Amino acid sequence: MSDMSNENEAIPILPDSIPITMPELPPKRVLTTMQEFKAVSDETRSRILGLIQQQPATAKWVADHLGATPGAIGHHLHLLEAAGLVQVVARRLVRGTVANYYTRTARTFVFDFPREIKGDEPTNSISLHKVDHLRAEMVSAQTSRKDDPYWRTAFLHLRLTPERANLYFQRLQSLVDDMIHEAPDPSGQVYSIFTAMFTAPDYLQVEKPATVAETQENDGGGSCNQQK
Repeated sequence: MSDMSNENEAIPILPDSIPITMPELPPKRVLTTMQEFKAVSDETRSRILGLIQQQPATAKWVADHLGATPGAIGHHLHLLEAAGLVQVVARRLVRGTVANYYTRTARTFVFDFPREIKGDEPTNSISLHKVDHLRAEMVSAQTSRKDDPYWRTAFLHLRLTPERANLYFQRLQSLVDDMIHEAPDPSGQVYSIFTAMFTAPDYLQVEKPATVAETQENDGGGSCNQQK
């Protein structure tokens, strides 16, 4: 922590006349360590990462937007900084106190945690956490913006061959990669996009219903005349 503090203190304090701008960040960073896993597993820290993805912000600004105390947000920011997920990009004197402006270290984080970190659970808890975060964000967006021309959802179940499934997976991955590398427009709006593809659970992996002909064939074929 002291090394990070020394590095932050080396950043010059900007006067009010110089605007604090968003630096150009790497498109993505692959997360693989236990420290990173713990950092992104917390709901508050996930929300912080979302807020500072588009613009540098102070702990006070983040706290005001999340309804938390600056001290609590500052603690979360230090943990994220120690994990290499956030960085201080500017400093400014605010009411006699030097305020740090934080942003992420990459526009997108890709989770690639090994089994010894995420455990033997059949479902990645990080993915479920992201789904929970998605629901909360969708509720908030719908509350604040009634008419959204981009509001579209789809939840499909498709029976495909592995080859066709892989084709759609590659197309989805290609689209996500294109958007990750899209340069942010400071004058634009922030849009939320969520993708997920997985093999459906066992209760959906049912065999197709047998036809009448197949049923009769399995029963010996044809009808039986009973004699009285």
